[in-house]
Amino acid sequence: MRKLPSLAVRTGTALVVLPLLLVLIWSAPLRLGFALFIGVIAAVGLYEYYAIARHRQITPETIGGIAAGTLVALSGWFNDAGITAATLYGACLFVALLHVLRGQRAVEGLATTIFGVFYVGWLPAHILLLHGLPYGPSFVTLLLVAVALTDSAAYVVGSTVGRHKLAPNISPNKTWEGSIGGFVATLVGMAVLYRLSQTSAAIAPLSLWQYLCIGAILSVVGQIGDLAESCLKRSAGVKDSGMMFPGHGGVLDRCDGFLFAAPALYYVVHALNRWAY
Repeated sequence: MRKLPSLAVRTGTALVVLPLLLVLIWSAPLRLGFALFIGVIAAVGLYEYYAIARHRQITPETIGGIAAGTLVALSGWFNDAGITAATLYGACLFVALLHVLRGQRAVEGLATTIFGVFYVGWLPAHILLLHGLPYGPSFVTLLLVAVALTDSAAYVVGSTVGRHKLAPNISPNKTWEGSIGGFVATLVGMAVLYRLSQTSAAIAPLSLWQYLCIGAILSVVGQIGDLAESCLKRSAGVKDSGMMFPGHGGVLDRCDGFLFAAPALYYVVHALNRWAY
């Protein structure tokens, strides 16, 4: 059995961050505080993303990109996906104009800047869009549970019994055993949430089948997001995107799965609401 030298550090960080995050998610008077938290996470994540790009000798519009992407992330506060899409469009125009005014002719810089606005701006905006839906805190908690369980179980199972590499050229430590372990753990977590929904009116009243399907989707999509961020770091030759969360790395290291999973959950819930009527 392999040792888990950083498991205690990862667990300690989670025990500090998770309670504070749950308070922001569930406390109605702190809804603005939750939005600002997402904005700060987006800003730090954009800084890390553009730092990774500079390791590749790419020159993005860092300050403008951080400002534009953070604004896109915060646009989810208005509970309207159309407003968020329009804000993304305006943000892309803004950073493109900045590149023109600076006389930047390298397409890599422009493309990297715009992708950052989309990747670390538009994707997390869906967390706030989710939060504004009926049963919003419940859905954000579901997102948190699904991605966190997938990540934690994959880490533990992969580190202890993992043998078959999942994507050795991108993330050598990830294994098929860990991936499957994370998937199964998420389904168990969804079953627990379903049972809780039977006793609490605050938790989304979905069927067990819906909970399991959503958990399966989020687990797979979250792992894809994790691998995508690993691809970015591997390309730039960096191990972690930052050091904001001890044992976890930076914002992108900790939130990569959430970035891809949040839109998936939002549009699944949106579809379920439409089918219900």
